[in-house]
Amino acid sequence: MFARLSAKATFLAIAIALVFFGVGLIGLGIAAGLTPLVGAPWGDVITGAIFLLPPLIWALAVVSARPARPAAPVNSGSRQIMTAIIAALAKETPWIAVVGAGLAAAADLFLNRNKSQK
Repeated sequence: MFARLSAKATFLAIAIALVFFGVGLIGLGIAAGLTPLVGAPWGDVITGAIFLLPPLIWALAVVSARPARPAAPVNSGSRQIMTAIIAALAKETPWIAVVGAGLAAAADLFLNRNKSQK
């Protein structure tokens, strides 16, 4: 399990490095191509604008086109139930027991996630 996880992490790190250096080299190539036309500083500025403006415009369009969320009711039934449960836990149960039970359940789910049912 650890070998598969470390292989996935290594693959992810390699993919991120390839994208990072690939984009950097493309930017360097564009800046070098623009240097004879407009000079080194303006070539860097134009290259930066080429890489920065399209994602910035896209992000602004997505944020501005998103519809407003409807206001959630303040005193919904499920919220009142959760408040009552948390209040009861705070009065009756030691927090160490609650946290320990939660960690034990999470560990049990994690350790039994790939085992077949018999």
